[in-house]
Amino acid sequence: MLRQIRFIRIQVLSLGLIFLISNAFGQANNGTRAVFIFDIAKYIEYGPGFADSSVFRIGILDKDEYLFFELGNLRKTRTKIQDKPVELVKFNSENQITHTQILYVNKAGGFNLNKIKAAIEKHQTLLMTEGYEFRESMINFMGVEGEMPKYSVNEDLINKAGMKVNSNMMFQAIKTKEDWENLFGKANEQIIIQRDTIRQQLEMIYTQKAEILHQKALLDSLDKEIATKEKTLNEKQKVLDRQFVQISKQQGEISVQKRTIVVQQNEVQVQKDTLSNQKGKIAIQMARIDDQLKKIGEQEGKIKVQLVAIEKQKLVLYFVLFALLLVSILGYYIYRGYKIKKEANIRLEEKNRTISMQKDEIEKQRDLAAAQRDQIGYQKRHIEDSIMYAKRIQTALIPSLELFSDKLEHFVLYKPLAIVSGDFYWVSAQSNPQVIISADCTGHGVPGAFMSMLGVTLLNEIVNGKHILMPDQIIENLRQGIIKSLKQVAEEDSIKDGMDIAVCVVDFDKNILWYAGANSPLYLVRGGELIHYRADKMPVAIHYRMEPFTLHKIDLQRGDAFYIFSDGFADQFGGPKQKKFMSLQLRETLVAMAGKPMLQQGEELNKIFEEWRGDGPQIDDLTLIGIRY
Repeated sequence: MLRQIRFIRIQVLSLGLIFLISNAFGQANNGTRAVFIFDIAKYIEYGPGFADSSVFRIGILDKDEYLFFELGNLRKTRTKIQDKPVELVKFNSENQITHTQILYVNKAGGFNLNKIKAAIEKHQTLLMTEGYEFRESMINFMGVEGEMPKYSVNEDLINKAGMKVNSNMMFQAIKTKEDWENLFGKANEQIIIQRDTIRQQLEMIYTQKAEILHQKALLDSLDKEIATKEKTLNEKQKVLDRQFVQISKQQGEISVQKRTIVVQQNEVQVQKDTLSNQKGKIAIQMARIDDQLKKIGEQEGKIKVQLVAIEKQKLVLYFVLFALLLVSILGYYIYRGYKIKKEANIRLEEKNRTISMQKDEIEKQRDLAAAQRDQIGYQKRHIEDSIMYAKRIQTALIPSLELFSDKLEHFVLYKPLAIVSGDFYWVSAQSNPQVIISADCTGHGVPGAFMSMLGVTLLNEIVNGKHILMPDQIIENLRQGIIKSLKQVAEEDSIKDGMDIAVCVVDFDKNILWYAGANSPLYLVRGGELIHYRADKMPVAIHYRMEPFTLHKIDLQRGDAFYIFSDGFADQFGGPKQKKFMSLQLRETLVAMAGKPMLQQGEELNKIFEEWRGDGPQIDDLTLIGIRY
């Protein structure tokens, strides 16, 4: 299968190369156009708003893919323009145009230049065209004469859009309309010469194009099948890894509890067996006693009958000697019966004493089992009371939401996984500038809560005690405090307890937002677009990378909304396919609701989270803070 894929790829690339080489004059120069676009982009100043952009976006308004393909190849070696990563966008019509730093348009596509200018009028976008009249756009590219690209520059349009052009670029541009028209004439002559050659090559291209498309379709289907299987395997492996880590932690706790329970179960079982044996013996003895009591009752009835007969005989034979004999015999039987009854009573008393002793022993065993049950219940209540007390301590340490400045509309979505949380938020009591923090500690439950209380204590000392107010310095001092408190050392196999954190400082006097983060980014929504400020890829703890944290300066505008958060929302499994919510979906959700009041946003985000989770368990602590300036 892999050999077949490689063979098809070689064929497709070979035929595609022939097709590109054999194309028309305009398409043969797409490599030159791509280099020209990248070079021009370096010499333009795009105004103050350009500093807030996370990428350098180049837009192409064209009906074919050749120039877009060349730009993609060039981006592999020239990945940045003015220290920002390059992003390419393809538009097929004027209505699809969005904000870009450069917009290239070819007149051969038949596009309306006035509509294009209207679409970019409110944006700082450099309009670069080809084939239009002299000075109709900001930069109009003609072609290459010798080794130099030929173009005209309309400095007035560039300045009007809030941008500036480099003087060296102005020096090399075509200055007069006559030079522009002469260059058009030379280009037309070259096109006529090459047209016949192109016509012959096109015949061969059309025959090869069908074969290319067929083989490309086969290759795409194979690639999609392989990618789908790899993606499925990767997702399953990630789920298994997370479950294995969680199960390993739980197994340690369960094994300790299991051993205790097994010992207690063995003791209870022994007591149950003893109690069952004693109950059986008591039942046998009670049956014997019942038999003996029945016999005694029968004997008492017989004695009563005999006594009645004797009384009658005494009246008749009182004066007869034989009566004396009968009386003697009767006395003998009476004495014998009395003796038997007395012995039976003695045996009965002994059996009653034995039964009483066994009953006392059974009651002792029952009381012991009840005491053990009560002890287990007490231990459970004691543990639960301890955790609830830890929650009250953690709640008391986290600052009140009332500390948020009245100038900031905000919400805080805070959902611990267990009774206590490994996430926490922190707000300074100082109103200007105000410090706002979201943190995610290592672990959750009781271990995470200990880390969060350590973090809150250190932040109180750093901000309120030492009056350190720059986000990068706050995180650096917090990192040193955690390393010192936990006695962390730089060993590869040691556990690095710490936290991920996002620190924001709002300066109301200067309308500035200062931000720094450790594995925790910041999203800023402005005018329906989201700007992603990335955090440093290192935690607040000992780490193999111990570099200074990056400080971001953001000029705030009224209506800006920014968000800081832990990873509990994006990592939650749920939905119809039981997948993660993911950061991309979270960004789209925040952009969609950015115009709503902040409290309403918090309620809707909580509803979205619960509906996504459904009947499944929450997998991590969740903190999400939204603020509108």
